[in-house]
Amino acid sequence: MLKKLLPKTKSKKKKEAASSAIPTLDRLHETLEMLEKKERFLQKKCSAEIGKAKDYTKSKNKNAAIQCLKKKKLYETQIEQLSNFQLRVHDQIIMLESAKATTDTVDALRSGSSAVKAIQQSLNIDDIENAIDESNEQTENMRQIQEALATPVGASADFDEDELEAELEDLEEEELDEELPAPPARISAPVEPLAKATSSSKQRSELSELTKLQAEMAL
Repeated sequence: MLKKLLPKTKSKKKKEAASSAIPTLDRLHETLEMLEKKERFLQKKCSAEIGKAKDYTKSKNKNAAIQCLKKKKLYETQIEQLSNFQLRVHDQIIMLESAKATTDTVDALRSGSSAVKAIQQSLNIDDIENAIDESNEQTENMRQIQEALATPVGASADFDEDELEAELEDLEEEELDEELPAPPARISAPVEPLAKATSSSKQRSELSELTKLQAEMAL
């Protein structure tokens, strides 16, 4: 569809047409400005002729008033023509600006496509696979180096891990024992009440023996 709408031209002609678009637009804008100025001038002329016609009407000069109105009609005809010219120029400006935007868009798309094509041509599937393989190889080498550096050597390699674990458990138990509260001290019974109880028991024993002796003597 686009091929039917866009005529087939050589690239050189396309470049010339694109380069001439900007000067053409500038000229069209200048022409439009000139037509607008001329239209304003003729409108002033019309207003002036209307003013004269009114003055002649007041002075009862009918022929002069009619002549002024005829001039006004001529000016109005020219103004109408200028308006039509301006519409045509406006139409050309819009068409040319649209065509230029289309050309710029196509050129940008063509440039982007060429850039993508150039990038794709610079790439090769074998090169990509080789780069991936090299990256994986370097990653594996780095992992082996890190494992080698992490392996204990020398005196540290002879340590018994089980023995170290057992020692660590002993230290943890000692620390736990130190953190537990000490048992409360036992309170010893007072000495004086005990001595008093012993003396009282001894007195009762002597009194019992004395009573027993008196009973035997009575017999």
